[in-house]
Amino acid sequence: MDLSEVQEIIACLPAGRTFFHYFKDRYALLLLAQRASAQGVRIGTLRQSPYAPLLDKPVIKQALASCGSGRITAADLLDYWPGQPQTLLLKLAHWGGDDDRRWQQTCRPGYNLVLQLVFANDHDTQYRRLLKPAFDGYFNFHLHPIAKRRPGEFYRETLAWARIDLDWQTGEALIEEIQSDWIARAAKLQRQLRSDCSLDNAHDLAAANRSLVIYLDQVLAQYSRLWDEAMLSATIDFIRRELGLKSVFYHEFETGAVLKGIDYCKPPRSLYTRLPRRFCLEPVH
Repeated sequence: MDLSEVQEIIACLPAGRTFFHYFKDRYALLLLAQRASAQGVRIGTLRQSPYAPLLDKPVIKQALASCGSGRITAADLLDYWPGQPQTLLLKLAHWGGDDDRRWQQTCRPGYNLVLQLVFANDHDTQYRRLLKPAFDGYFNFHLHPIAKRRPGEFYRETLAWARIDLDWQTGEALIEEIQSDWIARAAKLQRQLRSDCSLDNAHDLAAANRSLVIYLDQVLAQYSRLWDEAMLSATIDFIRRELGLKSVFYHEFETGAVLKGIDYCKPPRSLYTRLPRRFCLEPVH
């Protein structure tokens, strides 16, 4: 996409804080809600659709238990909250350029729309109290499309992000990647703590090891378990609900690496194999 096109999209969408509430497996509820719509759909029809595997999830079985008519609506699914969710926020940015496509890791020249999944205040308060970081984004790579502190805007640390390429003529969206430096780097730090290795850049944190352990094992653990499905779920929901595009594509591991020119430091394979299968994304050729 052109930069002006991406900027226009960002300008047209709601400004301010957009909350995204997530609990384990909520993606199944959101996907089925998109299929059901306000008019509803028969459960038997869902069993014959690509989303049939989702019906076996406990959260879906519990939601369906209250629907005695054999038909379910989007509201039935969206209103089902079995427990306390994690509160996150969504922000928009852009990524790319007209020069080095391999460095930008985009399939075609130009820009991507970036959907950032950022922590809410409850996480950031505990993070700063326990770790006392010397600068923003301690667990993030600053050359990646993470949220930046800007005058007059609220700032929270970035949990993950997704890069999206859009084609308005065909009505299609391609999710170029989802990624979380925060989880990956925190996991590395956790391994070092457990093996008594010297900590990389530990001088940047004014926290004792005990505080690090509390943060990694208690505060961050609840996000580590669900960040990938939360990010992909937020992205698909954003594309379909806010942008109005129904056709959503997602890279396979090998072809995505080739198209984006990634020769080394490839992303975790599971993000392009197990994760899309859980979302019932079907291979296309």
